[in-house]
Parts: sequence; structure tokens; C-alpha cells
Amino acid sequence: MKEQFVLVDGYISMDNSKLYLDIKNNIKSDVKKRGGWLTIFLGIVGFSTFRNLQNDAYFEKVAHYINFGIRILGILTAVAILWYLLFKGKSKRNLIINEIKTIEIDQYEFESELTIQFLNKREIDLSFRNLEHQMDPFIEALKKRNSRIIIKTNERI
Repeated sequence: MKEQFVLVDGYISMDNSKLYLDIKNNIKSDVKKRGGWLTIFLGIVGFSTFRNLQNDAYFEKVAHYINFGIRILGILTAVAILWYLLFKGKSKRNLIINEIKTIEIDQYEFESELTIQFLNKREIDLSFRNLEHQMDPFIEALKKRNSRIIIKTNERI
């Protein structure tokens, strides 16, 4: 039997072993929010590097080779960061309740934000409205399924 709780931007439900997120915002808004400037940087550096590859006269000095190598390292670093932002850091699949390490609660006047951290350092951010009183039953349901969860509370009203 699944229990379902209302979030600000969707729903979260759970059975005995997993959490299931149904959030309205998609990957596109996630990338815009967290990786937009990084993607622009990657595009500019990648385009200029490609243009230098087409120009045979560019590679006349040793400094040009060093510049090209630094650009390639920058591209690889930006791709690795984007990969982390998209797939590793905020993955919304395979949310196993027994792997939850800590829950950090930030309470504001109208909303409460939960950051759930798993054993493999993945994090999930959830926002609950205070008037709907969904956060406390959600935490109690999690504590029933995993009693090792550490809860940290920060009040920022």
C-alpha cells in the first residue's frame, strides 16, 4: 500500500522500501536552474576550440598547443560537472528508504524544505507547504520504515 504526500510542486509516495517522486518540473528546468551558465561556457569554449582545429596556422607555437590543451581540459571539466548535475547529484530514481542517512529541515513562514541525503551522497530536495501539514506525517512514515535517520532542523522564520 502506497502512502502519498502533497509537495509544493507535485507528489511523493512511498511503499515499504522506496520513495516515488511525481514532480511537475522536468529536466529542462533543472538544467536551466543549475547548469545554464556552465552550458553557455561549454558552448563558447567548444566552438572556439573547434574553430582553432580548422585553422592550420594556429598551431605554429608551443604556447598555442598549451592553450589548446587547457581548453580541452576545460571542456572535459564542464562536461563532468554537467554530468554530475544531471544524473548523479539529484537523481530521482531508486530512492531506497533504507539508504537514507539524514534529513535536513529548513522551516520558513509558508514552506518547509527537506533535503534528504542518502548513503551514497545523493540529495533530494522536497518542499512542503506548512498549511497542508504534510511534512510531519511524511517524516513519521519514513521513521517507521528506517529508524536510523538523523533529522536536523533549522528554523528560518
